[in-house]
Amino acid sequence: MSLTKIEIFEEDGDNTLSIDDKYADFTIDIYPESKTYQSRMSLKDDVYYRTEQFEYRIKTDPIKVETRLTERVDEPPERYCVKDGVVLESDILADRKEMVMSSMTKEFIDGLKKEVEWHEDWVGNPVSMYILSKHPEIISPDDYRRHLRQFSEKIKTATLKVEKAIASDSTGLIVTDEYEGSGRTVWYPKAKQDAMSDEESKKAIEHARKVRDRLFDEKSKDYVGISEGEFNSSNQILEHIEVFLNKKPTSVKKEENKVSFGIKFGAFIIQWIWLFIVVSIALWLLSLVISIIQYSFAFAFFASGILAFFLILLRKKQ
Repeated sequence: MSLTKIEIFEEDGDNTLSIDDKYADFTIDIYPESKTYQSRMSLKDDVYYRTEQFEYRIKTDPIKVETRLTERVDEPPERYCVKDGVVLESDILADRKEMVMSSMTKEFIDGLKKEVEWHEDWVGNPVSMYILSKHPEIISPDDYRRHLRQFSEKIKTATLKVEKAIASDSTGLIVTDEYEGSGRTVWYPKAKQDAMSDEESKKAIEHARKVRDRLFDEKSKDYVGISEGEFNSSNQILEHIEVFLNKKPTSVKKEENKVSFGIKFGAFIIQWIWLFIVVSIALWLLSLVISIIQYSFAFAFFASGILAFFLILLRKKQ
């Protein structure tokens, strides 16, 4: 998929990627504690949603993410294709009665059967890049950045090798990005392609295929170090890498904020209790004073009577 924009949301403990594609929007919620994530896709020009649940695991030598699909539901109407990691082949065939024997249906089911098995996720997938950042207990922040930087350099170096390898191509092959939907590829300038006859076009396709096989086949002596898919998506991959290299370590900040909030809250409670005691004493003293003022005549009458009684007794003794 041709990704155009990535946003990261990590407020209130969320670990969410929002991916804006030309044709669809993707929201991916990562759950590091259970090593699972949910992907929800919605088409922009149609009413169609796809929600998928995945499990993942991380390998460190070399660093890679492996995933498997555990649930998939398409809507509307709601149709489950996968539950509990099992492809619901009978439901899919029942839903596609008129297409049961079609190659498209077979490819769809075969693709799901591969997805429900553990497999290495595509190295250029931004979801995998983000997953790696959420497990510092497996890959330290420094190792994570080193991994991304090494991958970036691998892409850039391979691109230079491709450009050098085809610089002397007698037919005019170039590295081009001008064909929408193809990404970066080894092909001819659009003006040259448009001027080709059918026969010339067939020969050009065959020649370009041989050149790409020579450059992107791991068994070839001229292998540049990356797959053709990685080369086609190299611009997007480099953009994604920069997004994650520039992402601030929000997890550390959140922890600091929690500690700071705890300290402030504790100080607030202590100050509240102290002020409560002070205000209570002040109100009690004030009420005592008011009571004395209110009953001063009765007190004076009662006190003077006692004093008179003692004075009379004193006089009698004399």
